[in-house]
Amino acid sequence: MIKKIGIWVAIVAACGIAWATQKVFAIPDQTMWIALILIVLGIFGFQVEGRLQAIEERVIRKDYSGILKQLDGDRHVPQHKQPESLVAGGAIASWINPAHEILFDDFRWFGAVMNQHLPDAWAIEELPKTDLRGYEGPEFGRKYRVWYNACEIGTMQVSLGVGGLLKRDKFAENRAARVELDLEYLRFISYRDARGLLYEVALLVGSFAKDDGETSRSKAQAIASDALGAHLWETVRHPEFDPSFEFQVDGPYDLLREIVDHWKAGGIDPMKKWNGDREPA
Repeated sequence: MIKKIGIWVAIVAACGIAWATQKVFAIPDQTMWIALILIVLGIFGFQVEGRLQAIEERVIRKDYSGILKQLDGDRHVPQHKQPESLVAGGAIASWINPAHEILFDDFRWFGAVMNQHLPDAWAIEELPKTDLRGYEGPEFGRKYRVWYNACEIGTMQVSLGVGGLLKRDKFAENRAARVELDLEYLRFISYRDARGLLYEVALLVGSFAKDDGETSRSKAQAIASDALGAHLWETVRHPEFDPSFEFQVDGPYDLLREIVDHWKAGGIDPMKKWNGDREPA
């Protein structure tokens, strides 16, 4: 505010000096107007340059040394804080329907499954929240922190997919989930590890044919590679910014249900047996 006042004071003073000079030296009005315009443009250009320098210092020259140290640090051990129910996690009871309850139950071991299959540096940690952001209003499901070694780089949330939203009354026969990732600092993570995270999400959430698993895996790889290629393109196209990474997958989560059913049949609770993390080597 003080800077803005100073700018206007400077403009008024310049106009006053110009007016006095014109009277003393009988300078033509046209010449004075040109001079005033040049002065105003000079002040404006100075301000723009100052703002650009500030952005450059804040974006291009941002110090990432602390982030890089965490990314190379020891792996975070997930400490899950699973909500006991949708309502306990903050969901509005009157807005919950059977589809939400089925999805909430189906994904109770999703974090553990992810930790079992991800590359070593990753860790997925469930949060006690069930109220999520949706496209058309509040949504309900499960939410997670995403860690890469000692660095918390984003969040992941599970909500009803497109099919589930359209057929809530028949969700048990037409299950559909939407998993959304919001990540920072992906530019500092190796392509192999970044693709590994997206591949597991796409594979677990998408459709999976038991008799043609290789095709399902190839499709998940293509989805992951395409998302990373698009992010790289935008990063190169706008090198002055460090864009966040957003990834979304909708599907019937066939493979996740298969793994959960297998654990149930074997009497395994991964949250108790492995604390929701990977199996000890």
